[in-house]
Amino acid sequence: MESLKDRIFAKLELKNGEKYFQTLEGHTTDALKILKAYIQQNYDVIAQFCDRRELNKEKFLRNLFLTVYLHDIGKLTKEFQENIRQNRRSQKYPHAYYGFFLLYESFTDTIIEIPIELAAILGHHTQLYDQLYSDHNQFERPTFLVNEIKEFVNNATKIYTELGFNEFFVFNGFDIVVHESRPRPKVVNKVRNEFVKRINEFVDENRNWERTKSIFSYFFAVLQICDDYASAHFSKFVESYNGEQRLFDSVLENPDEYVPFLKVDDPIKKVLGDKDPYKFQKDLLDAPKFVTLFAPCGRGKTEAALLWALNALEKYRRNKIVFAMPTQTTSNAMYDRLKAIFGEENVGLYHGRCFIKLRDDLKKETDEDFEEEKDVEEIRSETFKGNTFFKPITITTVDHLIYSFVKGFSQADFALGNLQNAVIIFDEVHYYEKLTLEHLLTLFNLLTKMDIPHLLMSGTLPDFMLKELDNCYRHIVDKEGLEFIPFKLELHGRPMFDDDVVNEIVENYRKGLTQFTILNTVERAKQFYLRLKEELKNSDEPNIMLYHSQFTYNDRVKKENEIYSRIKNKPFILVATQVIEISLDISCDVMYSELAPPDALGQRAGRLNRKGREWSNEFEHVLKIYTPEKHLPYEEDLFNKVQLNVRDYQKPMSYKEVKEFCDRVYADYTLEIPSDLLSLFRKCAVFGYNWKDITFDGEEGRIFRVRDEKIQYVDVIPECIYEKEGEKALRVENMAKIPLYYLLEDIRRGLGYFYPKEIKKGRKIKVYWICRYPYSYEIGFENRGDEEFTIL
Repeated sequence: MESLKDRIFAKLELKNGEKYFQTLEGHTTDALKILKAYIQQNYDVIAQFCDRRELNKEKFLRNLFLTVYLHDIGKLTKEFQENIRQNRRSQKYPHAYYGFFLLYESFTDTIIEIPIELAAILGHHTQLYDQLYSDHNQFERPTFLVNEIKEFVNNATKIYTELGFNEFFVFNGFDIVVHESRPRPKVVNKVRNEFVKRINEFVDENRNWERTKSIFSYFFAVLQICDDYASAHFSKFVESYNGEQRLFDSVLENPDEYVPFLKVDDPIKKVLGDKDPYKFQKDLLDAPKFVTLFAPCGRGKTEAALLWALNALEKYRRNKIVFAMPTQTTSNAMYDRLKAIFGEENVGLYHGRCFIKLRDDLKKETDEDFEEEKDVEEIRSETFKGNTFFKPITITTVDHLIYSFVKGFSQADFALGNLQNAVIIFDEVHYYEKLTLEHLLTLFNLLTKMDIPHLLMSGTLPDFMLKELDNCYRHIVDKEGLEFIPFKLELHGRPMFDDDVVNEIVENYRKGLTQFTILNTVERAKQFYLRLKEELKNSDEPNIMLYHSQFTYNDRVKKENEIYSRIKNKPFILVATQVIEISLDISCDVMYSELAPPDALGQRAGRLNRKGREWSNEFEHVLKIYTPEKHLPYEEDLFNKVQLNVRDYQKPMSYKEVKEFCDRVYADYTLEIPSDLLSLFRKCAVFGYNWKDITFDGEEGRIFRVRDEKIQYVDVIPECIYEKEGEKALRVENMAKIPLYYLLEDIRRGLGYFYPKEIKKGRKIKVYWICRYPYSYEIGFENRGDEEFTIL
């Protein structure tokens, strides 16, 4: 084996007990190869970013090169090099921290008034927050390899020329001053404190802090792309390497694979095929940066949005499309839809449970060749790409998008940097409760200030939202589609459980109809399903299903797929909660629904006669509305307003009239804008809070919440699954959400339906709650029948 004595290392990979090293020069060169490929592919994108942020493009590119070149300079300590040779961790010698210190006095020619380049280096392994590396007592005194540092820095001009960066900018070298070869931790800590104070004071005093965050996050994201994928490539290289060599310099041959870019020559053909676009789709194709779309269900809103987005990429020199969806289920459905159009390599997915969807898709592709350990790494890689908006197109939830702006997860700054040159589509933008709408409207204002093109789509687009938007938006309406009258509303002033309603549903089943029944709580949905099943017990294998949000995540995905399969065979009955309002792309002949807000009723009615233009007495395209005894989970005042106004809409309805219904009910609806999203965004412009203080797992809030849940929930694992699989069952796909008060009351009363299971993961203890309520794929939990709440 080649001698390691005089070599400087950056990476170590283990395989079959053997050590494989990559030199610092090799890793740095691979990272710079990715940077060059990124610049070549995105030169126009970078140019427009610098123009709108009033930056010198050549200096921006030069400092990107220099930051990527120097990001691992902190590995040039005696201690780090000794540890990497012995495969020991260097927690007491964090290279990002000591690299920042080495460069602090020398990196002075920065792209803006503050050295965001140093901030990027400091945070390239742990996202920046005020207290990052603040406890100097946990670190040891490093021994800088002064001669090697100077040699490495002096070598920058050689690599700059060899890799061909001179076609983009002029670089005449970098001078570094090393005052002490062994600085005391207190000295390094003092520099850190001064730096954080300087950055935070600049943000506080500078009114254009959106610009600061935009520039920092984009600069940081490019560094992360180069570093992360240079490291990932070395791991992949070692995994497939079968030779005798153990020491490597640069190993990256094709950096373009880490710089995905979407190019569509004919957007209309790509999206619509041989179909002619509707007028509103043509209008949207040439719409400006900020636009709203009001169009009914089944009219091609998604296709219209794609036409706008593809045109915006070209027109405004951007490089990513992001779809922000209301729910995880809608995200999954949109992911499948866009993969079919643009190819799996161009489309990413991220939400809190996307691992399950990605795993199931991979299992389908590989069939019997699925290898758990090997393929889990591929799924993790796809999850990471979705998490950071790496691919040309990403589908996510609004929760994840919002948390990207406030350091709400460990890669939030990376994700936000990729969003700086994205165009964003918000689907069903009206479909949120008050707090989330306040955050969204605050976000829309930030996006306009940051010059990030975005489209707001809705099937109702109520006036209370429109009046909160800036006048910079162009409003596009599908006037033709809004005049269609595809369904009829009927109000019945009694509960859905009445015998005559049940008998009618059974009779419709025997006529061969597809029927949806939507109840407002999980418990009522379970009870109604069991009632109908009993009434249909004499039928041969009745085609009826129950779907709600309290199944395990694994079962929810399976049920969604099963619904799509079974709905093809009439007759069919789906009993569900409001979880299906926008989550599933399905339609029915007749719908039975409990009373709900007007936008929810509009969404439900949109599942009737989806592409129909006229209502006819010949067909049962009727939304029959029934009054439950309790208003929950909706607010009582809102529930009463709906009950009062719906009486005027008992007729065949157009989507235009659905909007009028919404506007009447929400006439006095007021939103508090801006929400606390704005102040947190400013606080987290560069430093700020640790993401662990903001959220629990990237989607559930600690000090900041995207959604105002009227009740808290807890993830539990059914005991029947735990008994069958043991500790293998302790995974997210086997969890189901139930109201937290079930657990708390059980503990208080000592009923014994829940018990904790602790698992040690590294230094941490993870607690899983096991639930003894009987559980089945058909029903979910068979608990005590508390019907107060449900989950969307």
